[in-house]
Amino acid sequence: MLTSFGILFGFLFGFFLKRSHYCIAGGLRDITLEKNISGLISVLLIIFIQAGIFFSLIKLGIMPADYPNYSLLAMIIGGFVFGIGAVASSGCISTALVKVGDGRITGLITMLSFIITVSSVNNGLLSNITAPLQNMTVHQDTMAQTLQPFAIYIILAILVVTFIAMSSTLKKNKPSFNVPYNYTGLRNIIFERRLDTLWAAVIIGIVAGFAFLSNYLAHDYGGFSITGPLSSWLTFLTSNGMSISWGMYFTVGIVLGSFVCSLGNGEFKLQGSDGKTLFKAFIGGILMGFGAGLAKGCLVSNGLVYTAMFSIQGWIALISIFFGITCSSLLMFQIIPSHHLSYVNR
Repeated sequence: MLTSFGILFGFLFGFFLKRSHYCIAGGLRDITLEKNISGLISVLLIIFIQAGIFFSLIKLGIMPADYPNYSLLAMIIGGFVFGIGAVASSGCISTALVKVGDGRITGLITMLSFIITVSSVNNGLLSNITAPLQNMTVHQDTMAQTLQPFAIYIILAILVVTFIAMSSTLKKNKPSFNVPYNYTGLRNIIFERRLDTLWAAVIIGIVAGFAFLSNYLAHDYGGFSITGPLSSWLTFLTSNGMSISWGMYFTVGIVLGSFVCSLGNGEFKLQGSDGKTLFKAFIGGILMGFGAGLAKGCLVSNGLVYTAMFSIQGWIALISIFFGITCSSLLMFQIIPSHHLSYVNR
């Protein structure tokens, strides 16, 4: 039963991503293209609110700290390729699951190509390429052990600065007029009234922090995770005897959260797309699947969860993903002028 709680955490993650129209990869893209630091503030809020809860649980002796070894080369290459794929598919794999929930076929195409590619990296033909890279430049993740005595102080200091930046940004971005609503009462409050991405990031950070505890009580370890659980669904459907993990429930919850939110605000619609966009969604899923399989994690698990654990693996992966997003965005949206900025609404 504790394992099934993953669906609740996934539901909340998917609901608030959809509710705020927040695309994590899109926010990172806008740092360079639009000189908008809201995406950076959002990511820092998720990471360090989550980190505060994680290190508090360790300090209280409720759960231990556990860090696997990592390959520096695999983190850099995998993160960079994942970032390129996130731009090609107009959002990372978490956004693809949100798109599945609100009825967009582009999300389904990205999700399926991602799953097949990750499975091939783990156990198929692509493992011949990725396995040697994963076994090169392997290091122990010792940064967290070094910083752990000072972790709470570091977290508090960064959160103070981040909340000040958040307050300033909210004042600057305050809408000059009220958008007319379609609904009233509870439906308006829960599903429709404007929710800034920065407040959504605060909520997601809290949910992600307590996901560590839920996962640990379910006899697993870690927080939000998408890459491994999606690959596990394919194994589950094609073999016998495998049980459903916390993370597998979590991925289903993301889709359900997006579905319920889109139904509530009247945005759910089965929506196809043109061939060019579908092809980009397919290629984006392949690139993200290869990158996430090689780096053993996506933007969510490496870039948000491992960074919150003060893992050097996570920070290397996040920086590499950011550079992948930045380079491909500059190419697609500035060097090639026929493209336009559009992450969430495709």
